[in-house]
Amino acid sequence: MTNRDPDFRHQLGRFRLDPTPSQSSQLPLPPPSSLASVTSPSPTSAPSASTPPPLQHRPSSRPKRVSTACDFCRKRKKKCDFRYPNCSACTRAGVRCTIAPPGSQITNASVPRDQLEKLQDRVQWLEEIIRTKTGIAVADKQTGSTLSEDGDPNLWHQLPAILIKVDPSSPQANSTLGGSAAGVESVASPASASPSAVGTELPNVGEIFRDKLEHRRPSVARPVVPVSAPRVLRLGSLEEAERVVGQYFESMGYQYPFLNRTEFIDNLRRIYAGEVPTPEVHCSYHITIGIALLIRSTDDAETRAMEFYRASNETLQIALHNEDLASLRALLSLALYTMFATTGPSVWHVLGTALRLATSLGLHKARQPTNLVDDEMAKRAFWSLYNLDRLIASTLGRPLGIADEDITVALPLELNDDWTEAPGASSMTIPIQVIRLRLIFSHIYRYLYSTNQQPPPPTELSLTLRHFRHELDDWRTSSPIYPPALLYSTSYYDYLHATTLLLLYRPSPRNPTPDQTSIISCGNASIAVIRSYWDSYSVGKLKWIWLTLSQLYSAGITILWCLNRNIHAVNEGLDAVWEPVEQTMRRAIQAVVVILEEFGKRRAGVDRLAETFRTQSTTIFSHLAYQQQQRQQHQQQHQPNMLPPILPPAPGGQNSIFMAPPVPLAPVLDDVLLIDSSGNMPVLDPQMAEQLFYSYDWFQEEMATYYTL
Repeated sequence: MTNRDPDFRHQLGRFRLDPTPSQSSQLPLPPPSSLASVTSPSPTSAPSASTPPPLQHRPSSRPKRVSTACDFCRKRKKKCDFRYPNCSACTRAGVRCTIAPPGSQITNASVPRDQLEKLQDRVQWLEEIIRTKTGIAVADKQTGSTLSEDGDPNLWHQLPAILIKVDPSSPQANSTLGGSAAGVESVASPASASPSAVGTELPNVGEIFRDKLEHRRPSVARPVVPVSAPRVLRLGSLEEAERVVGQYFESMGYQYPFLNRTEFIDNLRRIYAGEVPTPEVHCSYHITIGIALLIRSTDDAETRAMEFYRASNETLQIALHNEDLASLRALLSLALYTMFATTGPSVWHVLGTALRLATSLGLHKARQPTNLVDDEMAKRAFWSLYNLDRLIASTLGRPLGIADEDITVALPLELNDDWTEAPGASSMTIPIQVIRLRLIFSHIYRYLYSTNQQPPPPTELSLTLRHFRHELDDWRTSSPIYPPALLYSTSYYDYLHATTLLLLYRPSPRNPTPDQTSIISCGNASIAVIRSYWDSYSVGKLKWIWLTLSQLYSAGITILWCLNRNIHAVNEGLDAVWEPVEQTMRRAIQAVVVILEEFGKRRAGVDRLAETFRTQSTTIFSHLAYQQQQRQQHQQQHQPNMLPPILPPAPGGQNSIFMAPPVPLAPVLDDVLLIDSSGNMPVLDPQMAEQLFYSYDWFQEEMATYYTL
């Protein structure tokens, strides 16, 4: 009823009684909730909520004519023009336009049309409350039907936590809060001292924005101070807070520069001076500190970060009050937090909401310049969102959120914190270079991973891959080095270059059988990706997040797949396709095994993945060792150029060309045990690595399910 028809014609079908079969195909049938909302049946004689009341029996078979005119026109036997809320005749006569309710046998009282509509709206509102709070959909149920099996009335966790108010003195609230984390000072008013204590503490962004769509209002100024001032958490000192924030801007700020460092530090100092922050500053401050604590990867980082995250939720709804840049920044911060934390709303859903908000604001389009600071911050927010969208979509194997053809906004300028331009020597040098790579990354992803197109001809595919490789190499060789972050810029550029090469050369829907160049590039890029993660792990800076797990496992499986291609080539009497440095390749596999095992100690379920990779590694290296042994035997017995093809063993079976004994498992790889101490040596399928690699989307789905992405 939000878009009401002024002439009331859309309600005609709702008040017709039991139409004939010929009429029923032409008249719109009312939904069950609509009939339930306009009738007031008695307990004994009321018709069903889903069935119109029957007509009284008449001797004649002619259907009864139903009047849809108002009471005034019906009494005067005049034609009614159905205008809403008063027809023309009632307006001229100065009387209130009323209609009879369906079924004159129920009551003779007439009611105003607008009153019926209000009753209908109220019933729908009450039905929605029941559905939201209990999970029971009553709109399609008959009145009086049993609902015990349709839902759990205790499913209050379905509500957004920030929309539920809990008494801080209640036992439930006290048990959920559990006190402040070590090293965090909590300053709060008594009315808002505890966060939400119902179910998960995560805001349901979809619910918030769905409410905005159903009850749209013009943008208004956010309240300076909420009615109930939210709590403000502080670290031990301002110096510690500035150090933690500095770590955020010197890592995440180089990748997603949607926050202005100078402005953030100024607000930080005001907070530590005792000022009450505005809601958007309160939300941004707390969730940014939470992200920074997670980046530090200390033992208590996640506990302390959760406290700041809960505090940010207390003002998140107000921060999302308007469709503006502040709301977009709040969603971007929320997405970054969920990338690092084990709990949080789905980063995929948050990014989807943020992209729709950004396009609604027109941030993807070129606009007339207004204010330098505002224009640049808007561009930084959009391109940060673009970077995140490309990264998450490709990692999960999902569609991109916005097409490149729809984007006309320019890249941000390379400006210092004082807004002076310094190309190649500003804090925006690294972020802009990353965005340029993501544009190439996006073109590769769209071309190779489109499932609705057939693989291109080999000539076209080869030329396109060479073109993309030329773009990537040019990007890397032209990447400017930012002296204040020398190590970060060089190592991060190398890592991004290697991961994009993996995207380019690994098997894809449009390149299902990579050629020799692709196999070699895949293997070398995988070693580079693993080396980057190992360097971070060695200095204690590895981020134990699902993105790290996904990239690391993918690179490890790619090496095994390349080695398996070597096995196939040698079996066919050809030279090995990929010939890496033996020690470098083996140490890369060793690094994957070690890091996956460390992952398993921190994240439940990863230990199973680590064991699977150990088994796959054992299989491949056992066959390599066996194959090498067989080649040496044949070299002793035959001329080098007359080597017969060596087929993979068939456990328990016979082969007419070559009888192969069972392949012995390689027990040790560079001092890392690849099989457990039980000594079990099961017969393994030599094609396991290849099968798992080609079903890479299986791993993506597992990741998305486990981390609720």
